[in-house]
Order: sequence, then C-alpha cells, then structure tokens
Amino acid sequence: MNQCLDHLRGRQSKMRRSTESIDAEDAIEPAAHTPAVPTAVSRLDLERAISALPAGCRAAFLLHDVEGFEHREIARILGVSEGTSKSQVHKARMKLRAKLSQ
Repeated sequence: MNQCLDHLRGRQSKMRRSTESIDAEDAIEPAAHTPAVPTAVSRLDLERAISALPAGCRAAFLLHDVEGFEHREIARILGVSEGTSKSQVHKARMKLRAKLSQ
C-alpha cells in the first residue's frame, strides 16, 4: 500500500517539475510518452479497493496509513483496543494487497 501511495506521490512531484521545466526559456521537447507500468495502481483502483474494505479495517487503515495516527490514538478514537487497531490495519493491508494484485 505504501508503495502505491509513494508511486502516486512521486508521479505528482514529477508532473510539477515537468510543468516548471516547460515554462523555462531553454526547454527542450520531452521524449515520447511511455505507457504506464502494467503493475501500477491507479488512484481510482486504490479508492475502490479501500471503499470495499469492511468498516473497521477501512477506518483503522485510513487513520493509520493515510492520516498518520498512532495505534493508541486510533484505539481511543474508534473505542477499541490498541491490539485491535493493529490487527485491523494489518487485515486492511492484506486485503488491499490481494485486491490490487488481481
């Protein structure tokens, strides 16, 4: 999951740099567009996979991996134990990995 998010973040950063270089006076023509890597996950696929997760897994996953909360904070927010938070995040990652690798 983190690799997918890093890929998307990296692509956005590259696009910003590419756009800035186009505006430069000495800009050169970019190389022909190469097709996306077949194993790359689109943002839409990722959002669909996340929305298909069970509610508890989805909430814990989003709070931990997307929002950056620690497990003790998630446990307090969701009213579960810290162990349950860890378990839910792990299950969410495994389900996402399985869904996105299809």
